[in-house]
Amino acid sequence: MYFKTLPNINYHGNLPDTNSSLNTIVAKNFFRRGKLRADIFKNTSFFTKYSIIGNERPEQVSEKFYGSPLYDWVILTTNNILDVYNEWPLSENAFYDYMLQKYQSEERFYDIKHYKTVEVRNSSGIIVQNKDIIVDSTFYERVAVSGESALEYYDENLGVMIQKAGSEIAIPVSFLEYEEEINDSKRNIFILRQRYLQDAINDLEDISTYEQSSDYVSDNLKNTDNIKITDV
Repeated sequence: MYFKTLPNINYHGNLPDTNSSLNTIVAKNFFRRGKLRADIFKNTSFFTKYSIIGNERPEQVSEKFYGSPLYDWVILTTNNILDVYNEWPLSENAFYDYMLQKYQSEERFYDIKHYKTVEVRNSSGIIVQNKDIIVDSTFYERVAVSGESALEYYDENLGVMIQKAGSEIAIPVSFLEYEEEINDSKRNIFILRQRYLQDAINDLEDISTYEQSSDYVSDNLKNTDNIKITDV
């Protein structure tokens, strides 16, 4: 439905079976991209949160919420997704292919990329170290000895100085875990509530209609500049 609604342009290109630069072909105007109205986009009550399940594709999510796969463009537009391959979570097979292409072998998947901290609280429940801070192997290998520990703090409730080794307060993260985390972070999206779906469709139709201009041919067709014609 989305591509059908997009307006057309008369495009001057490298056309087969012709030597004339004046000939054109009718093509879709992909620069005329649909978007949600600002008043809708900024109102959180118009949306519901959703976590993409397994290998679900945009058209399947559209089917689930709108009863038709044809509104996948609404799912993508709502989340400002332009590149489905890179901005939508990869399927299991696609993710494996991506990993193998990037890291060359399965064995490398499990090599350590970096370390990250875990949350540490004192005996009173106060946070003395935040989680998910990226650290290196030097930090991870520190021992629980005063002056050499990865973390040292005074616990007022216990009345003692606490030393923590790096391996107590940080965990290794493999390349596989790192990439899985990135892929899974793309699963959290927003869904435009069905009651506002028709508004989005109407807006797309408005955006897809050309206004009168020197390039105007019809409401859904306009001419483009011929870049092949230049002054000599």
